[in-house]
Amino acid sequence: MTLLKEKNNIWKEFAKETGGSFVKGYSWHSDRTEIEHNKWLIVFDNYTIWSGKFSTKVTRIIAPIILVDNFQFEIYRADFTRKIEKLFGAQDVEIGYPEFDKAFIIKSNNEFKTKSLLRNKKIRDSIALQKDVNILISDQKGIWEEKLPDNNFELSFFLNETVRDITVLKSLQYLFVEMLDELDQLQLITPRR
Repeated sequence: MTLLKEKNNIWKEFAKETGGSFVKGYSWHSDRTEIEHNKWLIVFDNYTIWSGKFSTKVTRIIAPIILVDNFQFEIYRADFTRKIEKLFGAQDVEIGYPEFDKAFIIKSNNEFKTKSLLRNKKIRDSIALQKDVNILISDQKGIWEEKLPDNNFELSFFLNETVRDITVLKSLQYLFVEMLDELDQLQLITPRR
């Protein structure tokens, strides 16, 4: 089996491992895995970001949602560049867990709801386990595509690489399940299909 064939089958293998559905890619869309959890659909795929002559391939996870009251947030690892942004006044919500607050930068339009969401230790621990963290509620399809219709959003996560490890994908599935359940329990989202 060629390496190219193996790369294209990661989503088939992940679907089999998780009881999800494998969806064959077409045109410039990659293969993907779709996983149903309660009333939610979680989609895993790869996406190529183009910038002039250069491109980079990322792994992304999205779950279509409707926001109850426009609550939005973004969480990412506090690397050197982002720490500089913070020094120059970039927004950063601190949630009261010093190790987490030091490791991550959190932007939000509602500090109380962000703290309520991240009070869940399973979510904090699952985020902390990830090597690369870029999680947000996005109003753009697949993070970088066209703007979604009014009141339509996606809980989104992307990694600046293509993930080839089923264990990493399963840990991201766990993170999404926990986040969707918690956001639902806090009555901040409803499903969108």
